[in-house]
Amino acid sequence: MALGIASVASGFAAEMGVAGPCAIPGALRITPPQQENKPVTVDVGVVIVDLFEVNDGDQTFRADIVFTMRWRDPRLSARARGGSLANCRLSLKQIWHPDVRVLNLRAQFRALGETVRIADDGTVRHEKQVLGQYSVRFLMRDFPFDKQELRARLASFSYGPRIVRLVPGDLVIEGKRDFSVAGWRTLDNYADDVVKPLRVGVEEFSRLDHVILVQREPEYFLWNFVLPLVFIVLMAWTVFWLNPESWGAQIGIATASAFTLVAFLIALRTRLPPVPYLTRLDELILGSTILVFFALGQVIVTSRLAQTERIALAQKLDAYGRWIYIVLFAGIIYMTLIR
Repeated sequence: MALGIASVASGFAAEMGVAGPCAIPGALRITPPQQENKPVTVDVGVVIVDLFEVNDGDQTFRADIVFTMRWRDPRLSARARGGSLANCRLSLKQIWHPDVRVLNLRAQFRALGETVRIADDGTVRHEKQVLGQYSVRFLMRDFPFDKQELRARLASFSYGPRIVRLVPGDLVIEGKRDFSVAGWRTLDNYADDVVKPLRVGVEEFSRLDHVILVQREPEYFLWNFVLPLVFIVLMAWTVFWLNPESWGAQIGIATASAFTLVAFLIALRTRLPPVPYLTRLDELILGSTILVFFALGQVIVTSRLAQTERIALAQKLDAYGRWIYIVLFAGIIYMTLIR
């Protein structure tokens, strides 16, 4: 108990600039602990406690992450100081640190805990748990079968690669894990140090990324979007099997298919990711729309032929059209959903 009180008092004294067993000279807070002009190696560990939201509309994800950094500062060792700092309560402001921050942290909801520990050999360990929202660029061309790299981008805001080198530490829990996020499967979880340094003007700063590789679960989109669309296209296909003499029924089915498709698309647009390029689902919708209106156009042609008593030609067009239509639709399905 007495030791704990003394530790708190020493830490407070150091913060106030008062000499004590936990006091650290100001010069040691400014200069990096380089040895033989070699960069300070900072082991960066990232533990994903939970991933609970992936928002492709806002291009963000929310996660509870523990960031751990470890480096060695021989000037803080018990031998160099003549006393241990192991029982001192210190903050980053009281020691030199690599100034590593998360580049894409858009919003921090809570900092659940932050600690600084210094071992007798001068090894400094800084740990911080952050519940936050991170921005990331989504690549949606394969939607709804897309995979996304959710990256936490870490970089030193004060030092370049010649002074600080960020490396993946042994405190990273890698591999496939189950998180609470709905609609996504976690494929991998790893540190990526093969990234270019952060460049600001002519300056470069050390950088390291942590990646959560996730894959969208497409079942929701297949059952709610793709299957109804298939039924609409097949409904339009039935016009090719009717007798051209019954052109009234053909026109009724074709126009009903077109109106149903338009209403379906209006309802669908609010549920699709707003990106300036075509996704796989967009290509399916576009191809299906062309086919439905192709059926409507052919019905208009064959009904005109039937009215002018050219029934044989109308029947021949329907015979060719029904197979061309279904083959094209099968090709669209294959190119957008299967390949």
